Amino acid sequence: MADLSKNIITVNNITKSFTASKGIFTKGEQFFAVDNVSFSIKEGSSLGIVGESGSGKSTIARMICDIYKADSGSILYYNKDIYSLSKHEYIDYRKNVQMVFQDPNNSLNPKLKIKSALIDGIKKHITKERAEIENILKNLMDMVGLPYEYLERYPHEFSGGQRQRISIARALSINPKVIIADEPVSSLDVSVQAQILNLMKSLQKNGITLILISHSLAVVSNMCENIAVMQKGSMVEYGNTDDVLCKPKSEYTKNLLKASEYTMIK
Repeated sequence: MADLSKNIITVNNITKSFTASKGIFTKGEQFFAVDNVSFSIKEGSSLGIVGESGSGKSTIARMICDIYKADSGSILYYNKDIYSLSKHEYIDYRKNVQMVFQDPNNSLNPKLKIKSALIDGIKKHITKERAEIENILKNLMDMVGLPYEYLERYPHEFSGGQRQRISIARALSINPKVIIADEPVSSLDVSVQAQILNLMKSLQKNGITLILISHSLAVVSNMCENIAVMQKGSMVEYGNTDDVLCKPKSEYTKNLLKASEYTMIK
């Protein structure tokens, strides 16, 4: 059972810069993809991180997952800095913080059947018992709404929406505490988007902590309790979703609202 009084992820003043490519003989300029960003998320809650392309949303997600190292600042998992975790603690962290990418092909090996893609994590983190594995696989496929026999297919045999469901199943296969979804529906048809978002909402209701990266205020407003608005690497607004979207303080958030399909429904 999630403890809504306990911070599971805390981000303190993280910064990440990159060097833009310029040419063979000239070095590009350094730019800050994320600049001094802080927030926290409690067990079982949901946070939406929104902003235009290039605002730093995906970089934050990748730093939390330790795909990118922060240049400065800290990322805490239950109040422990992830860069100072012991080997055992780090394995636990990587197990419990899973990412669902915008393009499911990033997490699915085209040469492996879906069953193989799911079993690896289960064997490593959950159990090696065949009967238990089969039971977990059946439950996963039921959870994401796909027939059990689809496990014998390869990624290219599925539609984009089905591949995204499989990516979610893969993330869920090792019982994580946190799912970070980076634009999980932006490349899907509208009807399929609703199905995937409903699936993710049901997961959150069952106690999984959700960090949703999106450019859509409409998506975040329907999915997340709290929201962080990013602009050019900086966080310009942060708080309860209804409060932020009903009474935005920054001009950038106001402009996003004007330009979006978002409407507050009460």
